[in-house]
Parts: sequence; C-alpha cells; structure tokens
Amino acid sequence: MCGRYVSPGQAAIESIWHVGRRNQPALGQTEPVIPFPARYNVAPQQGKQANYIPVLRQAPEGELELARLQWWLLPFWSKEPRIKFSTFNARVETVANAASFREPFKRRRCIVPALGWYEWQELPSGNLPWFLHAATGELLAFAALWDHWEARDGSGQVIESCSLVVGPANAVFMPIHDRMPFVLDEEQQALWLDRSLNDPREVMEVLRPNRDDAIAFHRVGPRVSNARNQGPELMAPLAEADAPDSEGSGTPVPGN
Repeated sequence: MCGRYVSPGQAAIESIWHVGRRNQPALGQTEPVIPFPARYNVAPQQGKQANYIPVLRQAPEGELELARLQWWLLPFWSKEPRIKFSTFNARVETVANAASFREPFKRRRCIVPALGWYEWQELPSGNLPWFLHAATGELLAFAALWDHWEARDGSGQVIESCSLVVGPANAVFMPIHDRMPFVLDEEQQALWLDRSLNDPREVMEVLRPNRDDAIAFHRVGPRVSNARNQGPELMAPLAEADAPDSEGSGTPVPGN
C-alpha cells in the first residue's frame, strides 16, 4: 500500500511537466492555495479534514491539466460525500472489476507527482519507517485514478478525488513491505493519461513492475509516523550509527 508520501510544490511540477498555471481552488474548498507548496508528510483523508493533493490529468481539450483532488476516491455513485471503506489505494489485482475503480480505470486516470513515499517495515520490535525515492533523485510519477462526484440533494456540492494504484513489491523492496505504488516512466505516462485508451486489458498492459534499480531507500526517524509533523528533515536518513546497514538501495537488514 501507499499511505504516506511527499508531494512536490507547484513550481517543481510545472517546470517538469510543463503544465500551465491553474490556481483554482480545490473543489469542495473555499480558498485557493496559490501557489501550493511542497508537503513532506501527506496522509489520505476524506470529509471535512480531506487532504487535497496535486495530480496531472488529461483535460477535455486534450492538454495536460494540473488539478488538486481529495486523496480518498469518492465513487460517482456514492449517495454520501464520504465512503465507509478505504479507497486511497486501488489494488492492481482487482482494479479493473472493483465497483469503486472500474470506471475510473477505463476513463479517468491521472498521475500523482511525488518526491517519494514512506513505508513502515513491520518487525517484532516495532514498525520502522523508511523513505523511498527515485534512485536518480528525480520526481516520481505514481499511477492513479480519479472520479467526479456530485451531491444529489441539490446543494451543488462537488468532490473530485483520487486513488493510487498499487501492486506487489519488487524483490529489493519486499523485505520492507509487500506492496508499492506503480511508478510510470515518460512513455507509460503518455499512455496512462490517454483517454482514448479505454480497453481494460490494454490499460493493464501499461502497468509494469517497478525495476529493482529504479527506487532507492533509507531509514528515517520516527517523527514521520505522526502525520501532523512536516518539514524536509523528515526525509533525511538516520545517522549511520543509528541505522547500521540500512542506507542506500540494497536489501534492508531486518532489525536495522
């Protein structure tokens, strides 16, 4: 799964993906954040405490669009503005058939830019947080889905939301966690965002397991476990004396 990540600021996203500046308020909120900053410990939320995150998607006119969506997919068919089960991740094994995801998988796909994500390794002694990022230091592009919900009570309430697509971890990452998000390269991004691609079998072919050498990771401090904590220092590696044998992109040593 992916339940915590680092979101780059608007300027970084616009410079890499060359999207025009769209400083519109997030749907469901009254005040825009202009421009939105980097956030270093983003957790999924819905309802009044919803976390709105930047995504890239294909606009109706065909160009690339930067939007901010709730990170907790609210299916278009939901009767209420909240859903009782977790939809911030969509499992690749069931995404094409699950009621919450099958229509977005065919027609409403997007990309979530990221500096990296956090994962917790479960050990008898406790859960250890790790930070995962591109081995090259570049921004990542997570495969994601989005949906558009409108209230049925005539209030005019609209919520647009998203979910990250996750699959089995690669061999290197498996000792930390058995699931990870799909990271798309430039060619995959173009296909994933192409709204004319709507055959589920063809869409599924876009998703390929992450290469073992594409993702690097290191141990980080326990402050990241509280989503209220923010700041770039959360991504910093633990000192070698505090985390022996856990630096770099090699296989982690359980217990470190």
